[in-house]
Amino acid sequence: MRSTLLAGLFSLAIATSSSASPSSEQVVLGPSVQQSQADIGRFIKPKRRPLKGRFLHITDIHPDPHYKSGATFDSGCHKRDKDKKGKKGKGKGKATDADDDDDDDMEMLKDKDKDDLDLAGKWGTAVSKCDTPMSLVNITFDWLKEEWKDEIDFIIWTGDNARHDIDRSLPRTPNEIYDLNRMVVSRMLDTFGTDIPIVPSIGNNDIYPHNVMAAGPSKLTEEFLHIWGKFIPPDYSHVFERGAYYSVEVIPDTLAVISLNTLFWYDSNTLVDGCGDHSNDPGALEMDWLDVQLSAFRDRGMQVWLTGHVPPHMGYYYDNCYLRYGDLALRYQDTIVGHLFGHMNIDHFFFIDVDELEATPVTRSKVGSKKNFSPLTANLSSLPSFDPLSDSSIGIFGAGDVLKVELRKDFQDMPGPKDLKLKDYIAVNVAASVIPTYLPGLRIFSYNISGLGDEKNERAFYRPHQISTDPIDDDEEEDEDDYEEEENDNIDIEKKKPRRPGHRHGKKPKGDCKRPENEDKPHCVFRRLPRYYSKESPSRSNKALTPLGYTQFYLPKLNKQKKKPEWEIEYTTYKKEVLVPSYSNGTGWDQPPPIPLGLLPEYDQTLFDNNGNGSDEEITNKKKSKFEKVLKKITPWKMPDLTIPNYVKLSRKLVGDKDMWDKFQELM
Repeated sequence: MRSTLLAGLFSLAIATSSSASPSSEQVVLGPSVQQSQADIGRFIKPKRRPLKGRFLHITDIHPDPHYKSGATFDSGCHKRDKDKKGKKGKGKGKATDADDDDDDDMEMLKDKDKDDLDLAGKWGTAVSKCDTPMSLVNITFDWLKEEWKDEIDFIIWTGDNARHDIDRSLPRTPNEIYDLNRMVVSRMLDTFGTDIPIVPSIGNNDIYPHNVMAAGPSKLTEEFLHIWGKFIPPDYSHVFERGAYYSVEVIPDTLAVISLNTLFWYDSNTLVDGCGDHSNDPGALEMDWLDVQLSAFRDRGMQVWLTGHVPPHMGYYYDNCYLRYGDLALRYQDTIVGHLFGHMNIDHFFFIDVDELEATPVTRSKVGSKKNFSPLTANLSSLPSFDPLSDSSIGIFGAGDVLKVELRKDFQDMPGPKDLKLKDYIAVNVAASVIPTYLPGLRIFSYNISGLGDEKNERAFYRPHQISTDPIDDDEEEDEDDYEEEENDNIDIEKKKPRRPGHRHGKKPKGDCKRPENEDKPHCVFRRLPRYYSKESPSRSNKALTPLGYTQFYLPKLNKQKKKPEWEIEYTTYKKEVLVPSYSNGTGWDQPPPIPLGLLPEYDQTLFDNNGNGSDEEITNKKKSKFEKVLKKITPWKMPDLTIPNYVKLSRKLVGDKDMWDKFQELM
């Protein structure tokens, strides 16, 4: 049965979220969640619109309608001290509890030290196990509607739209999970309408019990097919009922997004058993489906984003699922333009490469499947987003520290330019989350739209060869010219040290491909299946559909905010000349800038207007100097684009420059 609070909560839905200032925890849901089945379940094909060259990646919203400002952490931010003493019961009050007067909350906070992080903040609580209050959900979607509704081409939304089960006195129910997902769908539609393709993925907390999902058709897959009915093309309805995965052509006949159900590959899912070849397990069937999808899109000359909730880390996937994902990512690298995931709540990127795949031990069953994992993957599950009910010996900061250490080691252990084969690498992006496990974050990506929509401009497009590349010799090297550092980088790259032993790049004799445990290893897969690679593909060189960069927005100083916080730029991957065309001297790109200029901190167009007023020159110079300092702060990486060669360059710069590495850790 649905909780009394949720039943009342959804009855409060109103037509628009931009009405007069609600209290900090007032639930403002936009269009009513109580939509008819026909209205929710009908797919609406997005209209063709002029491309902006941008898209949104948002993940791990985790809305919690039971959240109370001034509540204690050990209650999951659900009960205040006086509630625990029996003055207000156990936190299962009426719907009006969500609209408690802010003054009462602030009076309680005044009784505590200002820096005391043991009480829930008004807009959410950073560095805690608490979920996202409705106040934070509301200001996030209000900001997206105001700033981005007409500025992006599509949305990648990678799951976890329900609260965690961290309060044993207020357990989740399947109906609550569905209702929270309906609520977030409602906010998405109110914010962006139906003219923008929206591609959701299922998260490990969107199911009950969390992490555990069997193959469909089932009540779960039928329910989500209904909830996401406006987003899933009808041709994929039967596939979705079976496995909760599908694909969408976000630019018809040009660019697709494949939404993966990573729970079938997630080794915390005890109802599945990996991805072995010739298996009927749902994870293996999904890999087979993905192979067919990639082949079909490649035959049509299209590019693809792979997206999902749980990233393909060795410590999260069954061994053979990790191997098969890496195999497909490397075999179809001329078709896959990038990989976007959530779940971890830590902003970072990592590589999957042939050497690491070769070193992956394959366990043929679930028993003992974690014993061979690296320190990184063995401890990441201690983060509160993964298993909030488990006791963590590492803690929030500890798990992040483990990740930093392992990433640094991985970047240091990469071969030098003369030895590194770029064809053996793909990069995976894991985005920051809306839930303030650290600080709330989301990303706006840009991609190259040169020539798109112009049928005459065939040179802008990469067309995959209709046959595979020649068999790739294990000893073939990448051209050294492909890895030259840019002359203007001004970064002293650390000289290559002798390769150290570790969980990556360890040279071992390649196993006999006739043995079952080796059938998913790259040296065996590449012998029997085609591998598609080209230096001219959008993931390898800048051309139409190449990802050019992203800007990460965040909410700083969340715990201390009394007034409504504002989303700000935390950092971007671009050079300042790309962000501000006035600096480019005619060398900028021929498409809209990565973000509207008005969102740049301290930006003022008059700084670039030649008004010839000498009396204001001193003031103008001071403002311009301040603006340039801000630009320098938010552009730490200065990447030309997000192709694999530039990710490799960035990884080497990070370990070759202490200041850059410190900045990377800070942003993580």
